[in-house]
Amino acid sequence: MAFFAGATELEFVPQGTDSSRGAKLISNGSDGSFWGYMGYTGTGSVQGGGAWRYRSIYTHGYLAAGYKGSNPWRSVNKTWHATDSTLYCGEQISGPQSYCDGFYSDYNGYIQAGPTGRAFNAGGDWMASYGLANGTIRMFTADGFSSAGLSYGYQGNDPKNEGLTYGSGGFTNHVGGMRLSTSIVDAAGTQDIKGQGGWMNGGGTSTTHRMHFPTEVMYTGWDSGNSGRGTAAAGESRGYFQWSGTNYKYVTWSNSTWTSNWPQGGGWGKDNHCKIQSTKWGHHYIGTGNNVTSGKARFSDSTGATLANFSKVRSYGEDNPMDGQDWGYIMGHYDGQQNNHTIKQTHSSDSEVTLGAAAMPKGHYGQSSGACSTAAATVIGGGM
Repeated sequence: MAFFAGATELEFVPQGTDSSRGAKLISNGSDGSFWGYMGYTGTGSVQGGGAWRYRSIYTHGYLAAGYKGSNPWRSVNKTWHATDSTLYCGEQISGPQSYCDGFYSDYNGYIQAGPTGRAFNAGGDWMASYGLANGTIRMFTADGFSSAGLSYGYQGNDPKNEGLTYGSGGFTNHVGGMRLSTSIVDAAGTQDIKGQGGWMNGGGTSTTHRMHFPTEVMYTGWDSGNSGRGTAAAGESRGYFQWSGTNYKYVTWSNSTWTSNWPQGGGWGKDNHCKIQSTKWGHHYIGTGNNVTSGKARFSDSTGATLANFSKVRSYGEDNPMDGQDWGYIMGHYDGQQNNHTIKQTHSSDSEVTLGAAAMPKGHYGQSSGACSTAAATVIGGGM
């Protein structure tokens, strides 16, 4: 859009590009403006990344569950990324959970959960969900329906009479819906956010549990050949999975096929205690050693190739990586004891910075091996 004073063009509105699609016009504090978004700290219009990076603008995230000593938690914490501040949302998860993972849609977070009184480091087949607007519990599945024999993506209106039967079929007794077909612990979870599906693999089974977000039906299949404890990253066209040892594979979202060894999987022989952190910047981060080590690498989202190696701000493992728009967080970890030590990971420079008490999880001291989710306020609503 152009404005003129006589024949002179007045540049009140900067030129829009694909990168600024969906952005807001923000004053620069003097006589100009630029395209930005909630939480953006730059002084010029957003650049690079295109439609994938700016599909939605991540503004806040959640940490759910985790543990201290041998005590698993039910807590949920909410972190506002623009201010590096974290608020305690209460004990929201259906049952205490440690060594867990999950995935998230545009609207809801999903986490492997358990019944009240669940033991530390114990497997389970429940799933719980909380809303990404306020972090409050939505549901958990002790019952449901079976998706056995149906192709992925059912969108009918009468599931009971259209093949999704309740009761003993499919996932044994009173399962299906969001529930898992078998008990798992410390599995790898991530999401195909453009394809609107969540993936959970490993933790005791090589079968993939795949949720169709629009209907919240869980499907099984897509065997990875790996059943160990794991960690995973959400890319634009791929999901990257790593299980204990040197077991690395990626799944191509478009055809749901597994491919062995993203370029030698970085060559890292490691356990799964150092987690992967996803970004929308064309790369992801992964710890390159076993538990409580200092090595970290940046690898390509498009190829899996290692792009850089660097050191963490301190040695840690069993971390809780929270995705973000231009930076992410480690929301507590284990360094010999479980703690709430919070680290900010900037995507443009690979730098890690330790944050203060305002950013740390609240409600419990020590929250290792929980599960995080991330949301965009412009999508789910909810102001800062």
